[in-house]
Amino acid sequence: MKKISALVLACILVLVLAACGKEVNIEFPFEVRDVKNIEIFHYFNPAEAEKKILTAAEDIEGTYRRFESISIKDKASEPSFGGSVISFRFNLSDGSVYEIIYGETAVKAGRIITSDLEHDFFTSANIEAFWERYDNEAVAASEDELPLLPKKRNSEGDSDALQWDRIPMVMVNGELYYDTGKESSRDGRCGVMDGKITSTVDGTQIPEKDNQSNFGTDFEFQYVDDNTIEIFMNEKWIIFERRDGKENYIRFNDQIVDGDKLSKETLEWLEWYNNLTEEEQNKVSSIPPELVDKLGISETKDAGLR
Repeated sequence: MKKISALVLACILVLVLAACGKEVNIEFPFEVRDVKNIEIFHYFNPAEAEKKILTAAEDIEGTYRRFESISIKDKASEPSFGGSVISFRFNLSDGSVYEIIYGETAVKAGRIITSDLEHDFFTSANIEAFWERYDNEAVAASEDELPLLPKKRNSEGDSDALQWDRIPMVMVNGELYYDTGKESSRDGRCGVMDGKITSTVDGTQIPEKDNQSNFGTDFEFQYVDDNTIEIFMNEKWIIFERRDGKENYIRFNDQIVDGDKLSKETLEWLEWYNNLTEEEQNKVSSIPPELVDKLGISETKDAGLR
């Protein structure tokens, strides 16, 4: 897959956020006349991705202008798994590419990121509608040609060392609490909150100060006991459990594994699996042998597959 040129990277997307949560618009670092074609990719499961290719001048300009008019916000929203993903690769006349990736988190709402952004932004624009707007033939797309989020630099500044998103976690009173993926069923809840998430770091990082998460801000929480807190997210109370150490934990159903001890291939599988809907996860019949060995489980009913 072609990489975006240094020139295009230098001409970064202008996103001047004068105030937290203020709506701004996308401004492309190239002109519409520079676009040869646009590949649109769509999937729920990357293994079943499809793509359409826009070559008509009016379709290219329509897509370009539509993105220019879209409002985005530097706003926290609940992490979501299993929604559809639609992405756009603008193939430019100089041989470089520019990519936009949109992940749906609700009907007509989601998170959007481009090749040159450090993090994603919230938008209520119906980006999903792009797929149906054009009646171009949809063909199968292989996983290795799908647009990918920018690689994050590791602590040594190596941009080629891909860092995987960690399990959602928050630091409270110097302790790290990890997302269990479970919704609380506790009744008789007190109406007084014990705290609120006030700062955030990138999803590949570990929170380092109190009331900081790696998945967003403005979520309130309550203590359950010394090892458990519950965070109110999207009208649900989600259970977070305290764990010692700072391993690269990744969730697999109701189990947590240390990502630092897994191969790149297994990490890729987990990333794919955790982005499936629960219905799609139910259809998965096997898991990587390495994961089976690490968890000491069988690859059938005991594998933890829903």
